[in-house]
Amino acid sequence: MDKNPTDKSKVAILTWCDNNGPTNYGQILQCYAMQRLVKDAGCEPLVIQYRKKDPRDMLMHNFSNNTAAGRLLNERYERHYNLKVVEGRQTLRVKRFKEFIKKYIPLSPPCYTKKMVEDMTRDCEVLICGSDQIWNPVCFDPIWFLDFGKPEQKRIAYAPSGIFYERSEFEECYQKMALLIENLDEASVREQVGADILRKYTKKEIKVKEDPSLRLDQTQWDEVADKRLVEEDYIFCYLLGSLSPYQMILRELKRKHQVGKLVYIPTNVVAEGSFKGFLKYEDAGPAQFLSLIKHAKAVCTDSFHGTAMALQYGVPFYNMRRAHKGTGFFEGSDRIDNLLEKRGLRKSWIRNLREVSERHGQ
Repeated sequence: MDKNPTDKSKVAILTWCDNNGPTNYGQILQCYAMQRLVKDAGCEPLVIQYRKKDPRDMLMHNFSNNTAAGRLLNERYERHYNLKVVEGRQTLRVKRFKEFIKKYIPLSPPCYTKKMVEDMTRDCEVLICGSDQIWNPVCFDPIWFLDFGKPEQKRIAYAPSGIFYERSEFEECYQKMALLIENLDEASVREQVGADILRKYTKKEIKVKEDPSLRLDQTQWDEVADKRLVEEDYIFCYLLGSLSPYQMILRELKRKHQVGKLVYIPTNVVAEGSFKGFLKYEDAGPAQFLSLIKHAKAVCTDSFHGTAMALQYGVPFYNMRRAHKGTGFFEGSDRIDNLLEKRGLRKSWIRNLREVSERHGQ
């Protein structure tokens, strides 16, 4: 059947979106931005909810999404998976994530195998993988490189990220990645380090492109952000690592900015209690997260997407290196450094009280 000239091209998007564990603000916001960009280009997006089942899971059978019974059984399995893996209970935060996705992101039924992904994307003219950390040597999967479907489907990698390091144990995986990248029509990654490493293994042109969340402006983000949530002036703290080592620094920043509150979101990564003098906002979904950044006098974060959204809203920000409680191990800086370098901005890491004073010209 010939395509109706008024029909929109269907585009499948392969990325993380409510399919790999705990609630994750950056994951959902980059996914929203990616499908929004596809929609704004005049196409019809569909985000594929793909995840391999845990081989230790008792419910290993994969039911087809082509029947109502199969879809129902898969949905029941997803509820079981979410209760087991996400937060152990249906919190208000989880509910708000689910509501945001249902309202704003066209999400497919769950897909667990290559065949299920192929069935779901059969009518799509374009396949896109990205953004977020889907090209990962630690959990390599050819599906994230669009290794499925029909030859005539166009394949585009848009700014996927990953754990890219020059390590001998990753070389074999990089070689596998390179072979899959050769089959793409267009390839880009989010960080320069990823492009530099992959270019050693393939002659395919690999560009560096910004995370899709950076391609939506403040007005576009306002369309999905919640109203102001905290009446007093405040500093917003979003740390995926431990907040505890930074308490003195955060209190000094509160004094420098002359605000009444320090507001923070507890994350799933590090379990910590409450902090004296801090307002814990633990029920934030993506819409509330955007609001807390938008209305803050400053943002303190160790997160790539925390930094990205502060940039988009023009809010002053301070970066803290990600601390893992009790280990002294810090990580997560390279992606933020790359983002700031591409924007022509100076690095904004704060490690001690002296650097707070230097930042404020004292």
